[in-house]
Amino acid sequence: GDLVTSDVAAAADFYGKVFGWTFETYGGSDDRDTYTLALADGLPIGGLVFDQRAMKGKTPSARWVGLISVADVKASTAAVTAGGGQVVYAPVMLGERGETAVFRDPEGVVFGVVNSKSGDRPDYAGEVNEWYWVDLWTSDVEKAATFYRAVVGYQTVPIADDGPRSGLNLLSGGFVRAGIMQKNSKKSTSTWLPYIRVADAKSSAEAAKAAGGKVLLAPIAMDRATVAIIADPTGAPVGIVQVPAPEAQP
Repeated sequence: GDLVTSDVAAAADFYGKVFGWTFETYGGSDDRDTYTLALADGLPIGGLVFDQRAMKGKTPSARWVGLISVADVKASTAAVTAGGGQVVYAPVMLGERGETAVFRDPEGVVFGVVNSKSGDRPDYAGEVNEWYWVDLWTSDVEKAATFYRAVVGYQTVPIADDGPRSGLNLLSGGFVRAGIMQKNSKKSTSTWLPYIRVADAKSSAEAAKAAGGKVLLAPIAMDRATVAIIADPTGAPVGIVQVPAPEAQP
């Protein structure tokens, strides 16, 4: 995923302190033209990009934009338009990253697709300080499921009724990839929320606070995981998830 933020340096400082990420910046001397690659233990896992629009008055609207791997970016682009979404950035080849495009779904949620030049990483559960999971919070689960099925070819299966989450899981290649969740409140924004795996959710939430971030949802125990939601100092929300070691094995 890519973080769209009005302050790349403050965000990088935060993710470095809380998750031990390191960064490499590419492009010109002007922040507005650079791409900052984020690495977890030397492995590229995302990027930070500057966008002045991510600061609206006193309310930062920085956010993580999820990138979904697809076989055909142009076919996905056609499916977005046909499904009532919008093309934000038309398909473009981004060097070593491969072909990418950025869209809005029918509810206005921003997401991207990529056809990776280096091929997809093998399926495995994310290590500590890497991405582990992503949820779409939406006002209409079925409508969103229909749209994303057409755009990225996911299958959908209901989540068991007895848990605290209500919605669907998205499957691809036999693996559960993501969730589509029913928003609890009309006031909360529809968004993709990615989760970073941590060794200890409580101490990571405390580290986030100490590094200038906020805790939006204090750590809560679920079936086999403990999850929390934090926001970085530029306002972007991100989930953290602690899972038992055996659960993390592929």
